[in-house]
This record gives sequence, structure tokens and C-alpha cells, in this order.
Amino acid sequence: MKIRNWMTPDPITVSPDTPLMDAQKIMADKKIRRLPVVNKRGKVVGLLTRRNIIEAMPSEATTLSVHEMHALLEKITVGEVMVKDPVTVSPEDRVQDVIMLGNTKGIGGFPVLEDGKLVGIATETEIINALIQLIGPREGTSIIELANVELGKDYGATGRIASTIEKRGVPVEAIFTSPHRSSVGNQVFIRARTNHPENLTGDLANAGFKVVI
Repeated sequence: MKIRNWMTPDPITVSPDTPLMDAQKIMADKKIRRLPVVNKRGKVVGLLTRRNIIEAMPSEATTLSVHEMHALLEKITVGEVMVKDPVTVSPEDRVQDVIMLGNTKGIGGFPVLEDGKLVGIATETEIINALIQLIGPREGTSIIELANVELGKDYGATGRIASTIEKRGVPVEAIFTSPHRSSVGNQVFIRARTNHPENLTGDLANAGFKVVI
């Protein structure tokens, strides 16, 4: 799954010289949380987030009057508070790689560049939707979870899981794994084409797997 198919194409942008209050109004009107910042040559030079705007606001403890605060805020430009030189991704990057990058960097949104040109933005909303499509249940399917499967030691485990299910005449659409945080082995998630997984969970338990109910 490529980011190209999940990003928001042709996103709204602002320039570094845009007044911060104007950018805030755009974000409020369009119900968006991020704005790519593009210079006059069309190069992405920053990313403005709601958090940047909140952090730029005067403290509640300020002694400034409302009039003084508005006058101060009107002088602030996007370029003064934006994230400079933001991390970007390519439309050809895989969704799972972008998820890992976001997790590593603590980032929830990426400008998408193709040949140096801004072509989209990928945020946590699009990424979560892609992830749901990738691993989530679909109509006519069920998700079965197994615990403590030692994939690093049991090289035939995934094959046995699939064959156990398919002996019932039920197709296996996908198998996903993740390491346990606090115990040995892996969690294994199986998406099988059935609305009645009860027989499958019994078969898997009989085959020696720990089924999470």
C-alpha cells in the first residue's frame, strides 16, 4: 500500500510571510490541523500545526490587555513559529514504513513530495484509515488473535496456523504479527473469511496455540 493512495492531494498551503492569525482562520474554517508552508519558489520550507499556534499564544498569566494581545499576535508570521525543514515522504513510500517513521520521530503528519514538488499531505487520519484497511476486519471476515507464538523458534508456525484454518474450508485473507511487550513470543492476528470463528478458535487451541478470547 503506497502513501499515494491515502494522502490528501494538493493540500492547502501558506507562505512563511502569512500572518499567523490568517493561517489559524484557514485551519479553523477548513477543519485541518496542519498546513504545509511553501516559499515563493514552491519549495516546502515548513509545516504549521495547531500545536505551533497554541505555543505561540501569550500565557494566561500575561498582563497584556486583550487589545495588546491581538496587536502582538497580528505581527507574528507563520515563518516564526512553523516547524522548519519538516520530515517529508514520497508518494511511493509504503504506508507501513511511514507509520514506523512517524512512531520513531513522534510525528503525526508528513508533506508528500514528488521530484521536490508538494503533491499531498499524509496525516495520522489517512494513515490510520490505511492501517484499518490493511489489518482491520472487513464484511464477512473475522479476526482471531493468538498469543505467545514463538515465531523466532517455530519456523513452521504460520504455515500450521493457515493450514489449521483452511482445513475447515475457510480462506485465510491475511496474517499479521507483532512482538509482545511484556511476555515471550508474538501476537498473531488472522483475518479469515468467516462470520463464525468459533470452530476455528477450537481447532487452533487443539493445535497447541493460545487463543485470545
